Formats: sequence, structure tokens, C-alpha cells
Amino acid sequence: MRNYILIIICFACISGCETDLLEQSNPNTLTPDIFWQSEADATAAIIGTYSPMSTIFYHGRIWYIVELALSDEILNAGGIGGALQFYDGNPNDGNYANTYAEMWKVIFRANLVLKNVPEIEMDATLKDNILGEALFLRAMNYFVLVNHFRNIPLVTEPAGSLAETQQPQVEPSLIWEQIKEDLNTAITLLPVSWDENNKGRVFKGSASALLGKTHLYLEEWTEASAEFKKLINGDYGTFDLTDNYGDNFNESTENNVESLFEIQFDKTGAWTAGWGSDVPSTARYSSMQFDFTNYRMNPWVLDLFLRETTIDGQEDPRAKETLVWNYPGAEHFNGVSFTEKFAAEIADFEADPTLRRPVRAAKYIEPNGGGAVPAFNANGNNKRIIRFADVLLMHAEAENEANGPNADAYASINRVRARVNMPPIPEGLSKEDFRQRVRDERVLELCNESQRPLDLLRWGLSPSRFEENPSFRLQAIRYVPGREYYPIPQIEVDTNPNMVQNPGYN
Repeated sequence: MRNYILIIICFACISGCETDLLEQSNPNTLTPDIFWQSEADATAAIIGTYSPMSTIFYHGRIWYIVELALSDEILNAGGIGGALQFYDGNPNDGNYANTYAEMWKVIFRANLVLKNVPEIEMDATLKDNILGEALFLRAMNYFVLVNHFRNIPLVTEPAGSLAETQQPQVEPSLIWEQIKEDLNTAITLLPVSWDENNKGRVFKGSASALLGKTHLYLEEWTEASAEFKKLINGDYGTFDLTDNYGDNFNESTENNVESLFEIQFDKTGAWTAGWGSDVPSTARYSSMQFDFTNYRMNPWVLDLFLRETTIDGQEDPRAKETLVWNYPGAEHFNGVSFTEKFAAEIADFEADPTLRRPVRAAKYIEPNGGGAVPAFNANGNNKRIIRFADVLLMHAEAENEANGPNADAYASINRVRARVNMPPIPEGLSKEDFRQRVRDERVLELCNESQRPLDLLRWGLSPSRFEENPSFRLQAIRYVPGREYYPIPQIEVDTNPNMVQNPGYN
């Protein structure tokens, strides 16, 4: 995406100056009175609305880690365990509040765009596009907030006073209705695509995919299936699966035909994008970093991959894109063989197969990065948020729930499997068996892409999955029934008399 930079220049007042000097206005300071005047202002503002999603506290690092906390895919997070401790039911942790605040920054900035851009004299089509982007970004962040925090305020206008910032929580149903309203309008305003200089900005297909996902999460099966079908039929542009599954996790093949929304990262060579003054500047921040050196996977995930073979009798190609284990020629990082790196664990497992098999994560990891995605200032790999493969699997799920395992449902799941040469699923499955096949396929296709925690939650499986299988939970987290949602940061409760803490955290 083209870098539009909104520069704010602030001069410090020098102590000892005379009163009239101190009272003079600074002509270089950017204020609402002189901003919101031009097309360039509108563009800078919308790009600035994307930017909090790329910071270290959001998709830049911390939020990805947090999303793992309620997943059964991860066994031990190694280096990220400490980072997750503040998500262990402690509403007072400052880092936790920072993540929550980044989500609200996006909503606040989107509200500013929606209020001010309509009054700017500019190209009408671009104005519509920018308003559509703001609606999508507001909806996306409300989607994250309501799914993870549940009880939140609904704010659709910029706050003009302190009192207006102290909004009460509303019923989650009102948040969901606002998400649907925003996305339906966004679809009418957004372009089908952007030019090369604006890659990464959302388009009609992005909003349609999130709208379908919203219907799916609300178990509005018919509406979900119909919305996904629009994407499959090409109503909002051409989307397809990449020929190579691994192209969805490499920098050189980002923003491809399968991508419906990605968080844009760039090799900036500097840390200021993540840590410097948070000026609305660009949607391409320096990149995310995950501490994957000891990122240990639950062996059941590998077992699921090895349960079936391709049409040619080979293992599922997605397995080695997703996981590293003790297969011939397997390397860990920096050219060190997996067998050498984890010799002790392998020996223990071979001596006693009842022990957990050594399995590590591979998706998004740079093989020569020392066990981590390279540092923020050395990696430009985007984080994929919505892929067309996900749309196909959600369509198969919605169609099955609405109408049973019909031809449309089979076509969507089998299209995902065909990309990696896996055989079609058996014909004649019951609705229940087809449902399980879709759920399994979501693990095989989307493992470690932040989909599993919310899948478990919306399917009502979080309590039973962890209570019946305590070894599945992330070791840094104590799973507590009733804490399927995160607590409201305590600073929000303390400073807003209209906010109450989520159940289970009082």
C-alpha cells in the first residue's frame, strides 16, 4: 500500500517565556480546524485507521499470541509463555489494556473518518471507497471485541467530551447488528479491487467475507451460505485458491488471489512504527514477530494430518507447511536437524510412546530465522486474516447446517482438499458426520491462523474440550470454566463508572 504520511509537528514551550508568547497558537500544529480539508487528508486519515492493527500490541505480535490461549492446537508456548501470563485472568495487567486500546483506536479513527470525510470536496468514488473502508474496519474490530470480550460499549460517533467516552456496555446482539449494518453498507461503497499502489486496502470481497462470517457465528446459516456463494460465484471479483498452499504464508506471494484481508507489514529497518509516536501514517508497519523456538504443538494435530493420504498415497502436503516433527530430513532452524535439536525428547518418546510426541510449529516461520519469525524490522510477511479457503469451508459448514450435506456443501470442502491432492470426502455422509469432517478440515487448512479458538467457542466445545482433555490446554494458561471470554481491562472499569467486569473475573 502506498505510504501516505500525516505529519504532526509539535513545538515544546520554553519555560520562562512571557504569558502572551505562551498563549500564542502554533501554526504548525495539525488540528481539526485545518485538517479534513482535502482528498489527501481523507486518504491519510483512512490509512491511519488501519495502522493500530499492525502495532506490537495488536497483530504485530501480542494479539496473535493471545489468540492461542484458548486453542487446543498449542501444548507449550516456550518463549511466549511469559507473554501469555497476563492473559491468565488478570484484568490489571498494563499490556492487556494496551491490546484492548488498540482495537478501540481503530474504531475511534473510523468514526472520525465517517463523520468528517462526507464534508470534504473530493472525487466522489474515492470518497465512497474511503467511507466503505472505515465501515469495514469498524466492523472488523467490533467483531474481534464482541467475540473475545463480549460485553462492550457501542460507539458510532467520535467522543466530544470526557462524559461521552464513558459509554455503558450494551447487549452483544446490538454489536452484532451494527457489524452487519456496517458491512452491508461497506459492500455498496468499496471497490472490487485497488490498483497496485493500494494493495492491502479492503475491497467488496473483504466486507462480504466478514459479513458471511458474521452470519455464520450467529448461526444464521441460510444468510451465511448465500453471502459466501456470492464470493464463490465471483459477484465481487475473482477469488481462487493458490496452486501452492504454502504461498499463503510467504512474503513474496502475499496479497494473492486467495487473500481477502491481510494485515500489511513491511521491512522498515526501524522500530518506530511499532514503538514511536502513534501518528496515523501507514497501514504497512514493521512486521510481526512470534517466539516460536519452543512453540510446541499438541500431537493430536499431527495425528489428524497423518490420518489420510493424498490420491497418490503421500502425506497431506499441508502437514509440513504447518508442523515440524521427526521425519527424515526434517530441519528445525538454521540448518539444525530436528533429530539433533530434540534428541532427548525423541528418545523419551521412542522409549515410551505414551509420552507426547515432539512436534513444533512451522507455519509463518522463517527457516533461517533462529526459531522465530524474523524481528519486526527484518520481516515483511503479512498476517493473513481471511482466505478464500476459509470462505469455502465456512460455506460448506453453513450449507450443511441449513440444508444438509448437499452437492454445494461437498463441492466447497472438496475444492479445498483438491488443491493439495487429497481425495474427496466420502459420499452419503450424515449431517453430523459431514459437520465433523468440516471441523477437521478447518484444522488441517487453518491450523495456527487464529481460527481455532473462536471455532471452539462458537461450537460450544471450549469447556468440554479442555475439561475432558486437560493436557490439550496451553501450559501457560489455567483454563477456568466460565472464562471463555477475556476480562475487561481493569483500568477501563476503574475510569468508566458505566462499565462492569465480565463474569468470572470479579
